[in-house]
Order: sequence, then C-alpha cells, then structure tokens
Amino acid sequence: MKTVGKFLLYIPCLMLIAFYLYVLILGFYPQVSDEYRAYYIDHTISAWPQ
Repeated sequence: MKTVGKFLLYIPCLMLIAFYLYVLILGFYPQVSDEYRAYYIDHTISAWPQ
C-alpha cells in the first residue's frame, strides 16, 4: 500500500480514538440535574422526587 493510502487510513482511526476519549470524559464528568445525580449516581435519596 502506498504511503498516502496508509496516511489516509490513520485519519479515521485518530478521529475514532478522539471520539472515544470524548465519550469517556463525558462519562467521568456527567452534566446532569441535582435530582438525577442524587438518585442514580450518589444514591443519597431512596425515591425519585415528585
């Protein structure tokens, strides 16, 4: 395979890696409401607030 062809294959791979890293960061730092965080993440309340 030519050098240009190999280089063009690296571009989608790098974009996919960047996307996966972005999703991983979003998973570690979720931007959710206080009620959602208390019920699903922290488990500090036993019932969903009405």
